[in-house]
Amino acid sequence: MSSNTSRKFAFLAGAIVAVTSTTGAASKPPAADSTSPVAVSLHALITESPDTAVLSIPDDFTSVMGYRPRVQDDIAENPRGDCSSPVPLPSEFDSACKAHDLGYDLIRYAAATGATVDPEWRRSVDAQLETRMHAACVDRADDGSRRVCDAAASVASTAVDVNSWRQSFGAPMAEPMLPFVSGSAGIALIALSVTATGRYVHRRALSAELMSEPAVHA
Repeated sequence: MSSNTSRKFAFLAGAIVAVTSTTGAASKPPAADSTSPVAVSLHALITESPDTAVLSIPDDFTSVMGYRPRVQDDIAENPRGDCSSPVPLPSEFDSACKAHDLGYDLIRYAAATGATVDPEWRRSVDAQLETRMHAACVDRADDGSRRVCDAAASVASTAVDVNSWRQSFGAPMAEPMLPFVSGSAGIALIALSVTATGRYVHRRALSAELMSEPAVHA
């Protein structure tokens, strides 16, 4: 293995560890903050109905960002959004990616209008993307196909998390996702993500088993 490739693997491993340690609470929605319109909108995007989320968008968002958010398939989204990935992703992820793009655009809007960007905003938007991508895999009837879908969700969400970590969870900037620059690094990322998928599927199965157990009354 060349020293250059070794450095890439070392960087990737460090990034994965850093992301794991800094996004452990990412599933928590950002706290509602009546003094920050973007915080209110992002809190609604994560926790409220899509209609409520769209209504909470600041009035000048459209003029600043160039489009009007919409509700589609029961999700508030950027109608121009997509899964900007260097590898093909399942079509079931389209809605999740468009919602993720809206969340990112709200953070970009905050930066463009001089507001302070809270790192928890980006962590929460990334966590919602991961949850929705895995949820989109559930409807696949074949177990093998469902596992492939879950693996794709883990690969995509890991890449997103690494990129967010690289940008210090600030306003998103358009740039290539580093883990896929090198084919060997991409393979390492996939391997790590498949391991994460196994844990995710196991947790989901255990949760379903616990939910199906009859309640024991004292």
